[in-house]
Amino acid sequence: MSSVVYYKFLHQKNKNVIHFDGTGISVFDLKREIIQQNHLGAGTDFNIKLYHSEQPEIEYELDNDVISRSSYVLAKRSPASARMGKFNNASRYITGKPRLNRKMINSTNNANVTAMSMAAATGTGSVVSVGGAEAGITEEEKIKLMFENQSSAWAHTQDELAQHKMVYYKPTTTTATTAGNEDKPPPGYICYRCGKKDHWIKNCPTNNDPNFEGKKIMRTTGIPKSYLKTLTKEEVEKNFGSITNSSGSGDGMEKEGNAVLITDEGEYAIALADSKTWMSYQEKLQNAAMKSKQEYDSRLVGLAQQENKWEFIDPLSQTKRVLQPPIYMTPCCTDASKLKAMKNFNYNQEGLETLLIENDFHCPNCNKEDIYIDSLVRNEELENKINQFVESKEKELGLKDPSKRSFKDVLGNDPTAADDGPDVKKQKL
Repeated sequence: MSSVVYYKFLHQKNKNVIHFDGTGISVFDLKREIIQQNHLGAGTDFNIKLYHSEQPEIEYELDNDVISRSSYVLAKRSPASARMGKFNNASRYITGKPRLNRKMINSTNNANVTAMSMAAATGTGSVVSVGGAEAGITEEEKIKLMFENQSSAWAHTQDELAQHKMVYYKPTTTTATTAGNEDKPPPGYICYRCGKKDHWIKNCPTNNDPNFEGKKIMRTTGIPKSYLKTLTKEEVEKNFGSITNSSGSGDGMEKEGNAVLITDEGEYAIALADSKTWMSYQEKLQNAAMKSKQEYDSRLVGLAQQENKWEFIDPLSQTKRVLQPPIYMTPCCTDASKLKAMKNFNYNQEGLETLLIENDFHCPNCNKEDIYIDSLVRNEELENKINQFVESKEKELGLKDPSKRSFKDVLGNDPTAADDGPDVKKQKL
């Protein structure tokens, strides 16, 4: 039968356990088990004592005393000392035998003498001593006697426990509450059922409402304080109402879609967009797209110059680029033989109209007056030729117009422009 005894050194906080067989263990064996379990060595430089847990001033003085199972004792280790010419330490618990009390030895001897005289009077040859240490007792009788001693010790312990006074738990004044004075939650506490902070969740007014749907209270964890705008309770109730979305599911969203968050101090707040980082991200996207467009146009212009197709190049653009539909001509200059100030008589519609307005409706090539916008002539034949030229070169060389691609494709050509793109997108969302 496996039993346990709990012990604790005076400097420790937690209990330790010693396992043994039977209903009790002697003080000698318990001290030896404690020394071995804590790896205290041979015990030559210290002494160990055991005390009652309920009465710490009472020590287990006799090594033969039996400690019943499930008991709790206190252990104390002290330096070894010399007394009456003998060195007193704990080494005997490792290599020696338990010390016997002289009074117990005398009483045992007297009992043995009485038993021997009674045996001699009755004529029996076997002698059974009270201590069980005589050679005339069998092994089975020794075991039986040991269990009887343990049972008597356990019965004595039960008698002592029956006389102990019960100590009931009495709550302190700081934790005790009354019906009229309910304790309030600490600062920063939020009821995760209704989103308010003036009561505990166990006292929420909506606990008895079967039709109430709990709100999803979100914290500001991970969001810098510079991106938060603190709101008062009055502002939340005035501007955001019940802090629910249009579906009424109570997910902590106000009507415009901004999430109403709760700070560590228990205040309401909404997250502000990082407009500075977002504008920087948009600027990088535009620069990347513009750079890709310039490279694409310069590549097409170079190919058109190699094939001597100068009519494909826009004469009004400061950076050389291929004309894009719709393409128009002035009514006075529709032939290459009439070229004077310009290298091409074909223009983009937007550029040509802007130039006529700025030059008081004078032809940019021959400077003829009264060239109005409604009199411009569209060159559809040249538009078809340019479209065929661009399509053939894109298929042949694998070119692609950046204006027809997404921002993701544009950033693929410029890795430096997408360093903080994903983070900015998350912040914007």
